[in-house]
Amino acid sequence: MENVKFVKNGDKLIIGDDTQLIVDLKNQRNYIKVQGQLIPYYRKVLFSDDLLEGKREQVMNTAVRYYYHQACEVAKGLELAKNYRQRVNTTVREIM
Repeated sequence: MENVKFVKNGDKLIIGDDTQLIVDLKNQRNYIKVQGQLIPYYRKVLFSDDLLEGKREQVMNTAVRYYYHQACEVAKGLELAKNYRQRVNTTVREIM
């Protein structure tokens, strides 16, 4: 498995490139950023101080990968739901 890039910027941890998981370490107001749109992410994303200080790099990479892939699955599900809603709305309009 490949490592996911992440950057710590103050109290925020920005994970990923194209789809980003933005974790607010202070108040847990987390977001998924997809195509310039911020989607609230209501799951708690917790890292211990020693991980954030870089003491256990392998464990940090595993945790980042885990949280990031969860967020990507949520983003995919939201995109599928959005496409489905658009398709259903079009189908209903054509029948009437």
